[in-house]
Amino acid sequence: MFNKIINGRVAIGALVAVFMIGFYALGYFVSSYFMDAFIAFVIFLAVNEMRIALRANFTKAIEVLIIVYSAGIVFPYLFLGFMGVVYFAIVIFIVASCMALFKRECPPHAIQNIALILVYPGLALSSLLFLNDSYLNYLGLALVLCIATFTDMFAMLGGMLFGKHKLAPEISPKKTVEGAVAGIVGGMVGAGLVFVAFEVFALLGTKGTGFIESGVWPPYAYLAYALLGIFASAFTQIGDLLASYFKRQLGIKDYSKLLGSHGGVMDRFDGIMFASCFVSLIFTFIV
Repeated sequence: MFNKIINGRVAIGALVAVFMIGFYALGYFVSSYFMDAFIAFVIFLAVNEMRIALRANFTKAIEVLIIVYSAGIVFPYLFLGFMGVVYFAIVIFIVASCMALFKRECPPHAIQNIALILVYPGLALSSLLFLNDSYLNYLGLALVLCIATFTDMFAMLGGMLFGKHKLAPEISPKKTVEGAVAGIVGGMVGAGLVFVAFEVFALLGTKGTGFIESGVWPPYAYLAYALLGIFASAFTQIGDLLASYFKRQLGIKDYSKLLGSHGGVMDRFDGIMFASCFVSLIFTFIV
């Protein structure tokens, strides 16, 4: 049974994880712009994967506008922060909507699909930029990456070993309730590892201080890690299910073949973007 684990999908997933860790390290030791560049590249690829999946609903002019959005999203962020990204998306939506309204060859649902792409994955993945620019940024990114990664790992293993009850068979037949519960456990393990690194051993130094060193009373800090592990894991799995839902609606197996058997960037970051949205929301209020 465990031979199934050692396959192309897991190998590619591990390679992507190593790649993300590498850019995270560059962001920490050299400059946060390295992580900004990596996130911007991910957003560019993800937006265009969704654009291609919905290509029949757009004119060429609107496709070009979406490409401009995906390639230029990092610049308003650099000058105005996350709100710059929001304003940029609104402007792109207004322009694209006008183009769709005055082009009769544009299908009826084009405007809805434009809004979809701008928000999912555009703004959703941009929450990673917000975390990279926020106070305790290294903690936030570490939480998202570790919780999402361990959620996926434990959910897959738990489903393979114990899975009996289908979670959402009409969306993703292979996912099970047992796998989802194991994923929650994995999320807590991921949060626990981040807790050890940032609170117990302070392995990343003063630049990446955790909640306790920032003045949060320890019992609340422990609770924060536990709750973040649980809820960010749940959001990771919801993001995974939503991506599967869209693929089923669009009649595709993967968003692209960029990562081989692992699919495309959207297939790899579907859970990460939702975990990032949740952690960003929490960090907005507590840091």
